[in-house]
Amino acid sequence: MIRQMGLAGCALLAMSTMVDAQAFHRVSVMAFNVENLFDTDDDASNSGDDTYLPLSVKQANPDHEANCRANNESDFYAQQCISLDWSENVLQKKLDAVAGVINAAAPAPDILILSETENRAVVERLNSNLPEVRRFETVVQLDSTSVISDRGIDVAILSRFPLAGAATAHKVDFGRDTELCRGTRDIVEAPLTLPDGKVLHVFGVHLPSGSNPLVCREHAMRTLNEIRRKLAEDALALAGGDFNVNCSETKGDLFGRMVSHGKWGIPPEVMSGCTEPGTNKHSDRTFGTWFTWSFLDFFLVSENMLSERPSKSGWFANLGSFRTSVATAAQMETNNEGYVSTRRFDPVNGAGVSDHWPVMIELLTRP
Repeated sequence: MIRQMGLAGCALLAMSTMVDAQAFHRVSVMAFNVENLFDTDDDASNSGDDTYLPLSVKQANPDHEANCRANNESDFYAQQCISLDWSENVLQKKLDAVAGVINAAAPAPDILILSETENRAVVERLNSNLPEVRRFETVVQLDSTSVISDRGIDVAILSRFPLAGAATAHKVDFGRDTELCRGTRDIVEAPLTLPDGKVLHVFGVHLPSGSNPLVCREHAMRTLNEIRRKLAEDALALAGGDFNVNCSETKGDLFGRMVSHGKWGIPPEVMSGCTEPGTNKHSDRTFGTWFTWSFLDFFLVSENMLSERPSKSGWFANLGSFRTSVATAAQMETNNEGYVSTRRFDPVNGAGVSDHWPVMIELLTRP
């Protein structure tokens, strides 16, 4: 009888453990600026894609060189527009390189935020370039960013989870600084159904570049915070992508206030200054810090997902899991002194991947 009770107890314990295991979920999120993921087709409405066309197409257009000079402020970019051969062979090498990084990430991302994608078609090609077991069920690329004030590149969101509602593109409101800030990528919102049925509002961002003053990024953050505020108080939210806020700016009071005002949590490494590893080189030559780093790419999570706060959200973001993902040799290069940096994709020899390293973070269900 005692033995039977012992066996029954073991069975109940095993069943309890099985239930706990089934109730626990871990979701891996990656954000990656893939640096100019353009297709080879000419979008007649977008002069920003003139650089990324096969040379044969460029040479067949008598206005091509004049258009390149008119639409590029620097001679370097004008020359690149004129002479770069962005052929199908080059594009395939780019897709292979980017897919290689995503495929090598551990664990495999369940949600992927991509900055600098031209359109849905090229994102679909990237997705199909992944091994079948790593492909994403949901692809969001709304191709909404202005081709007049920007280059028409957008943020895409891919996921293994289905959409819980329609995805939305939100324009950044620059207010009285519209002329100063010109344009930037739309903030893309995708509500995704998590494994336990809850909805995670994912915001894919690509804020104004460092060539713009900080006030432009401030406007973009204010827009993000306004969108976030319209969600239900207990809604789960995550924003990720290329914030373009360098390591000097993240240590400033203004950035801290923007994060706090939006009721976000942020990995502490992002605000640790210029001495930590990051996703992009920081080029403050004043103090000889050419090979220090900034976390231009990171995540913000809603405060109800912070592990040190009481919450009934059912999920928390493991801020300690935040990290760069350097998974292939193609992602990095060194100079003559041995300093490591990101390796941009070189269309001439097909080497490199991007001028950014991707970042990852994990979300977990609360017991």
